[in-house]
Amino acid sequence: MPKILIVNDVAIVNKIIKKKLEQEEGFSVDTVLTGNEGIAKALENSYDIFLLDYYLPDINGDKVCEAIKASLNGQKPIYFTSSMDKTSMAEVIQKTGAQGYMDLAMDVDELAKQLKALTSRA
Repeated sequence: MPKILIVNDVAIVNKIIKKKLEQEEGFSVDTVLTGNEGIAKALENSYDIFLLDYYLPDINGDKVCEAIKASLNGQKPIYFTSSMDKTSMAEVIQKTGAQGYMDLAMDVDELAKQLKALTSRA
């Protein structure tokens, strides 16, 4: 069962995605609301994929991404989920070495489909 960590400061978004991925797709999902919680969880547990919001209340997602990549030697895929425009997000991805970006406004079914494809490749 693939394990995912969602780092997003909007609790209802976390709840909706977690419910869909666990109940309908068979994923194991943890969620946190801040970047520092995300870094701590990443160090404590083993995850297959990280989904990071860029705008977090304590530190921005790029710093969370860099910390997770450094602590895991860049071995696990990190994707941003954000409402940031695509051009700016492309710059963040290039700067941080994240694997990609999923629009936060995306349909949850489409998100689940993309995550299943990613974990089947791993």
